[in-house]
Amino acid sequence: MRRMPLFGLLLVSLAGQAQEDVVFRAMHDEMQRSMRKLQLEALDKPYFISYRVVDSETKEVAATLGSVLSSNENRARLLTVNIRVGDYSLDNSNFLSLPFGGTGVAVQMFAGTMQLPLDDSYNELRRQIWLATDGAYKKALEDLSGKRAALQNSNRTENIRDFSKAAPISITDVAPRADVDLQDAARLVREASAVFRQLPSIQSSHVQFSADNRLERYLNSEGSTFTRSLPRVSLRVTASTQASDGMPLGDFVSAYGYSVKDLPTESVLLAQIREMADRLARSQTAPVEDRYNGPVLFEGQAAAVVFARIFAEQLPVQPNAISNNAQLSDAFRQQPSSGLLNRMGSRVLPEFLDVVDDPSATHEKDSLLFGGYKVDEEGIPSKQTLVVSRGILKTVLTSRAPVRGVLESTGNLRERGVAPSNLFVNSDKTSTPEELRKQLLDSAMRRGNHYGIVIRRLSGRIATVAYRVYEDGREELIRNADVSGLSSASFKDIVAVSDRRIVYTEATPARNSSPFNVNQLSGAQPLITYVLPSLLFDDVTIEKPSGEISKPPFISNPLLQKQ
Repeated sequence: MRRMPLFGLLLVSLAGQAQEDVVFRAMHDEMQRSMRKLQLEALDKPYFISYRVVDSETKEVAATLGSVLSSNENRARLLTVNIRVGDYSLDNSNFLSLPFGGTGVAVQMFAGTMQLPLDDSYNELRRQIWLATDGAYKKALEDLSGKRAALQNSNRTENIRDFSKAAPISITDVAPRADVDLQDAARLVREASAVFRQLPSIQSSHVQFSADNRLERYLNSEGSTFTRSLPRVSLRVTASTQASDGMPLGDFVSAYGYSVKDLPTESVLLAQIREMADRLARSQTAPVEDRYNGPVLFEGQAAAVVFARIFAEQLPVQPNAISNNAQLSDAFRQQPSSGLLNRMGSRVLPEFLDVVDDPSATHEKDSLLFGGYKVDEEGIPSKQTLVVSRGILKTVLTSRAPVRGVLESTGNLRERGVAPSNLFVNSDKTSTPEELRKQLLDSAMRRGNHYGIVIRRLSGRIATVAYRVYEDGREELIRNADVSGLSSASFKDIVAVSDRRIVYTEATPARNSSPFNVNQLSGAQPLITYVLPSLLFDDVTIEKPSGEISKPPFISNPLLQKQ
């Protein structure tokens, strides 16, 4: 008796689900046919196919000074096809080539992604998926041929598979929709932005509200499937001005939620905006730190940003792409593999610190965490990953593309590449705020400094809120403090951390992703939440920004004039 192959058995088990969803049924049926029949002459057949269909509904409204700048509602349906030819050891992936391929309708594809019709017409969906699959298959064959040719002219220094195997899963993760009235959102951004009418020291300001409801369907030839809904709302307020010498000053207020009720109330938001504007106004007349070498205490948001930008951004790793086209390599050069990959097994933090990536976490006390998920973009179930234990780097974060020392996915492939989820920094040795302040000043005095520096807000490397702290407890605001000289290696020399932790969320693209990352077409950015204490570094360089700066406007803001 002839036995049905494993893939056939898995697809049969999914048939019930497919019958209930026209889109999923079209995905299921075309994949079954493609795995059975898709082969061009005597060339390689696909050994792996995945389909991902994302339905998105977005609402956005932006305003400045009480006037709406834009208001949009949009619906879209995107299909991403991933076809691998060859085998798990060597396939067409990680080969740098132009991201176009296919014929007919499929020529609309960019790096395996194309738009699908919004109507749930089985026949039309099936036809579009067929064309997309055909185009992706032909492109995969071209890339595999190019990759094999490139490898004939070079030696691989590491014999690592191109793709790791994974057990099939089936996950449904449906959350309530984020229902938003666009008129209510417009009223909110009008009122929030109107606050700046009474703040003429601010040169420019912008308030933006967005809501996104996404429905994702995923199916691969190994039998994995997931369906999930991803509601998200966000609010971001930005403001900027200049100091008297022309140096730019800027700050922001941001909030995220699964629904509107997770955002700050209107009164709280307006208070946060006024507080931000007050910080900027005071910074305009604050002195500049020419150069400072010594201890620096990063508190609150600044601790999260310095950890994210310098340390955490090096945790995601994907293999470097191979190319046989020097010009293309130069034009779309990937970021190099993380320096932290070469430090696995070495101390990267003090012995009293651990780092855990935990996409299953939902709360830190009363604070919501927004980096979580049940399954990543490749169908790998989420799991807690101990990244750093007692200061020793145990692993980096990866996808199903293995890297040296990490041959299985950590389940961290997200919307724009490999990225952390909820990143916790835990410590078994903490200090009170008073003890941290004393350690800061004692270290500064030993270096001959009359003060230490505390940074409370950062934008990139520039401190938007920083203070000189003197022995008598007095604080003096400074501006445009450029934090330089810090690297991931600096983090092993953290001398102390606080006994209180901040919860900070940001939307950021992941590093080390392909220059042709198809998910960027959807506009989605992964939310990453950091839960960490304040950080005291013993040796940091602070200096004023270099380079040319624009002069302030010659005449005053017209809002200063009486109406």
